[in-house]
Amino acid sequence: MKIYIDESGDLGWTLDKPNRHGGSSKYITITGIIISANEEKYISRFINGIYKKYNLTPNIEKKGANFIPEHSSYITSQLTAKVINKSSSFKIISITVNKTNIYESLQKDKNIFYNYVLGLLLKPEIIQHNNIEIILDRRTIKVSQGESFPDYIKTEIWGQGHNINITCEFLESSKNKMIWFADWYANFIWRKHEDNESSSYEQLINFPKERFLEKKLFFELKHTKYKKV
Repeated sequence: MKIYIDESGDLGWTLDKPNRHGGSSKYITITGIIISANEEKYISRFINGIYKKYNLTPNIEKKGANFIPEHSSYITSQLTAKVINKSSSFKIISITVNKTNIYESLQKDKNIFYNYVLGLLLKPEIIQHNNIEIILDRRTIKVSQGESFPDYIKTEIWGQGHNINITCEFLESSKNKMIWFADWYANFIWRKHEDNESSSYEQLINFPKERFLEKKLFFELKHTKYKKV
């Protein structure tokens, strides 16, 4: 099984200024697209159909942030017929973090923070399979020593006694449509939390949990709390 990862929001901590106006995003969302290798064709065909509908330049990446609400709503409205009904393995998983209350200890190293959050998202999914391939946008890890994640996730999984074959690969998103798709849904989910724009999100939350699973992470006082939707 494969999991394609991308994120929306940023890893900055300038939270005393508005996002896009000198400040950092209040939220960061990391999203994974789970799909078997032989069913990737359904996502690829779906993307080609969206490109045709909106007269986009073929093979040039269209970022999720560049879709207006009407378009993101249409894209999600077509998922069931075009992808879900054809792919038994397809699933969207996502975690959104409210950065305003993050422990100071986790703010010291952006890479450690990112690995920690990504691990929370992936560990419950990884242990359901014997073999897993994690593919990340090379530009996703925007911090030094970003490729420490493979060692981190293997330590977390193998350290719990799970004998699972785990491989990680970092690719250029411009060359991989599955990462494009992960970027779209990272943004569609993130914009609900950051900007209260829910054109796609309100449809997603009505999907069965075996097709869409969201986690929310926030911190209060000395306790870490997780909320699954």
